[in-house]
Amino acid sequence: MIKRPGHLAAAPTAPASSPQLEGIDLDLAGRNVVSAGGDPRVFAASFAAGVAEAPEADAVALAGIAAWRAGALAFRDDALRRLDGLSQTHPDAAAAALGLDRADLDAFLEAQRGDRFWWPGRAASRGYVCAVGGFVGLGGVWIAPPAESVSLADPGAFGIRTGEQWWRLDADVWGSRLRLLDETPEAARGGSASVVRFPDSYVAWVHVGDAA
Repeated sequence: MIKRPGHLAAAPTAPASSPQLEGIDLDLAGRNVVSAGGDPRVFAASFAAGVAEAPEADAVALAGIAAWRAGALAFRDDALRRLDGLSQTHPDAAAAALGLDRADLDAFLEAQRGDRFWWPGRAASRGYVCAVGGFVGLGGVWIAPPAESVSLADPGAFGIRTGEQWWRLDADVWGSRLRLLDETPEAARGGSASVVRFPDSYVAWVHVGDAA
């Protein structure tokens, strides 16, 4: 298991070069992905992988899917809508943009309707999804280890207390986002996912109890 912030789900292999398609400004798209908390390198790799499988596929749909795959949570709902169509017309491109085997695409889409943390390798990793936080002096965001955590009402949302500060964590299989809260969040009944804390560690894990 990784001990630094990041997702266990493997990122796509970086392409040798990015495709140039009319009507798609990949540099601008990459900057938008960064502003939404995603990784531009994963975006470029995911988009290129999808285009390589089906150059005739909807490039805008592939860009939206690649943005979500790169960890930009704001693109999640849009990407899932686009995947509904692309998985029927160009399933190989859809799978490639997600970094999945074609054989796993249908299971992934079905699982994502009710479990935003599912991916084909989760059972093998015993439910581990990602690590968040980290010590600010080493590139993380927290000045104190996480001491308390609660589930929030929104899917994939948690409250985490570090020292006297409360943070909101939003996460799914590909990405996570932390932001400082002004007040103590209201706890709610959570699903199978939870935040795991460790003594004296500045990193917390998102873990799913049912690893299937």
